[in-house]
Amino acid sequence: MKFYIVGRVIGKGAFGKVNLCLHKLSEKLLAMKSLHKKYLDNAENRARFNNEIELLKTLKHRNVIRLYETFASDNLMLIITEFCGGGDLLTYIRKRKRVRESVARVALKQVLGIYIVRYLMD
Repeated sequence: MKFYIVGRVIGKGAFGKVNLCLHKLSEKLLAMKSLHKKYLDNAENRARFNNEIELLKTLKHRNVIRLYETFASDNLMLIITEFCGGGDLLTYIRKRKRVRESVARVALKQVLGIYIVRYLMD
């Protein structure tokens, strides 16, 4: 934590939140996802968390956020990732309610490409 300045909350989920943060040495804006350890008390939640980490570690794609590091504090698990100011695909679609077919086609190609790469890696 000593290398980061934690800023405002940019997202909230069922088990934690995501803050904007600044890496002190590189002065790069990143995202810090924090998850309370108490939510990792059962096997299903631990498996989901570990799966997210493994996916981010293995996928190298321009449309997938990059994982920089993970670490733990006394009561939190922290994931430091690339910050993508435009938001995620689900938020994009929900805001617009509909997207043009050309936009949907590009998004689908990207998502399928990511899954194909992941399938080939297993």
